[in-house]
Amino acid sequence: MEPNARESETPESPVTRVNDSTEITTQHANQQEDTPQSQIPPAEPHPEVNEPLVSDPVKDKSNKTKPSIWKLISKFFIWEVLAMLLSSGLLVAIVVVLARYNNRPQPTWRLVSLNSVISWLSTISKGCVLFSVSEGIGQLKWVWFARKSRPLMDLGTFDGAKRHFAALGSVAVILAIAFDPFVQNLIHYYPSLIADPLGTAIVSSNSLLDALGPPLDRGTYYLDPAIKANIYNSLFDSESSTWSTPRYTCSSGNCTWDPIATIEMRASCTNLTNQLQTKTSKNYNTSITTTAVYLKGPTGNVSANYQVDTKDTAHSMWGNPVIIASNKPAFVYKDSMIDPIQIIAPDRLPAAETWGDETLPQPKWQAFECNIAPVVRSFRAGVTRGEYHEETLAIWTNGSYESFVGGSNYNFKPPWGLDLGVEPNKQFTLTKRSIMSIRSFFTGFFPGGAELTPFGFKFIETGISLYASHDLMQLIALSNITNCTTRTTEKLHCAMDNVALAMTKAIRDSNSSSSPNFTTTTGQAMIATTHVTIHWQWITLPVLVWLLGLITLLGTMWKTRRAGIPTWKNETMPILSVYRDGSNEKPQGDQVLETDRVRFYESEGKMVLSG
Repeated sequence: MEPNARESETPESPVTRVNDSTEITTQHANQQEDTPQSQIPPAEPHPEVNEPLVSDPVKDKSNKTKPSIWKLISKFFIWEVLAMLLSSGLLVAIVVVLARYNNRPQPTWRLVSLNSVISWLSTISKGCVLFSVSEGIGQLKWVWFARKSRPLMDLGTFDGAKRHFAALGSVAVILAIAFDPFVQNLIHYYPSLIADPLGTAIVSSNSLLDALGPPLDRGTYYLDPAIKANIYNSLFDSESSTWSTPRYTCSSGNCTWDPIATIEMRASCTNLTNQLQTKTSKNYNTSITTTAVYLKGPTGNVSANYQVDTKDTAHSMWGNPVIIASNKPAFVYKDSMIDPIQIIAPDRLPAAETWGDETLPQPKWQAFECNIAPVVRSFRAGVTRGEYHEETLAIWTNGSYESFVGGSNYNFKPPWGLDLGVEPNKQFTLTKRSIMSIRSFFTGFFPGGAELTPFGFKFIETGISLYASHDLMQLIALSNITNCTTRTTEKLHCAMDNVALAMTKAIRDSNSSSSPNFTTTTGQAMIATTHVTIHWQWITLPVLVWLLGLITLLGTMWKTRRAGIPTWKNETMPILSVYRDGSNEKPQGDQVLETDRVRFYESEGKMVLSG
């Protein structure tokens, strides 16, 4: 009698169909772990299983020859590969966006912020990596059971931390916890300035000086009252500095300008104390000793003197302790356009009644020579928080006279370009009338002296009486000058510096009809905005997580192909029909014993999970 169809089939354990029409079977783990596959006896069929163990050949052939698109996608890890590609693309997008706004103003998008965009990109990128890693670790579980017999409990508690590629995937999952914080730490903010297109920024400059004031009489050159007034302010107004700051407008309180070139005045001083000579004479009839302290030039002397009355028990002193001279032979500034100014004075002036006090140290005499000369200066101006400032870029001092009928001008032609604020063929000029009026001012304003008597000081003029020479001598002898020390001789140095700054401001601010080359240079008004800076070191962890995920995926694909097993990944279908000892009882809860061992192998074209 021929056996029926069921008896002719090879007895196997109960099975269930899963991906790739593959079947899975389990047996009790009493078999030895090292038993070859050919010696493993097939499991007894369960009496209540009525479904044939062998599927219809036509269907099997059809399924093998025409696998569905979804099975192919799963077999070749298409979703996982696409997820890793998407993750890498999002990381690249994060880098591109951040590089685009690095050290630039914070973008003002309508509906989202830069942080939220980066957060969304990083979240999706991390999710893609974790998806690929999870699927890879799930697949490595089946690779793990394909190598040899394993405890059945490992199906539910696959210890990936000890399994090479699975260990890398586990590390990626742990590090992914810090993925978002690291990405957020990429972005930092700082305040900075940008140009305001509606703002105003102008500053004065000038390339031609014509400083002649109203005419007085024939042959007299009188300084422009605006320049003269500014000079007086620089000396007598010790509380203000408006006389030194050129005219400017800055609507935002923060402005910048490109390099500017303008004609200016510059002061220079040299200490001539080592040139001083002393000569003493005594009148025996009056018992008065006179000591002269002087600078001996090639054509004349500049001298100061003091006297001591030896009859007086207090040994009173008097004389002319302060002398300021102009139009005298120069010691240092011999080729100057404007005559230098010389001063002889003690470094400190004591009161007249104390000069003869032998217990007090006698004053130390000093001498200075100072000069003011025109120059062309290139500078970069700026206003920061309402404070005007300038940075000097270059100074040009070489000028030449331009002769013509009726007089001569003084011209500067610095060999500069636009990088220093000079247009091609630009010329800076002092007119003849300007030169003569400035010379007249210095000759009439600075020379003078202070006469000391037992009754106090008396100030003496030695120049023409057009300017406030008395006031200047009082200032030098007894008062303080802005930015100056109390040393008498050094006050001239400070005074000359202040005069040069005051003249420079007046020259630049001049907008009279006699100065047609007066200009205002336009700059940029700046407004404060929030800028973005990127700390690129924080990108290392997201890139590391992605690399670990990629290695895990590639390792899983390689091990799956090498083991020749289906790509079940995290599917639960293959373990739905796991039985023990051929009984009808499935493991419930944690009833799986540690002694139950199974192995994943191929038998008759099917994958079998058996002990």
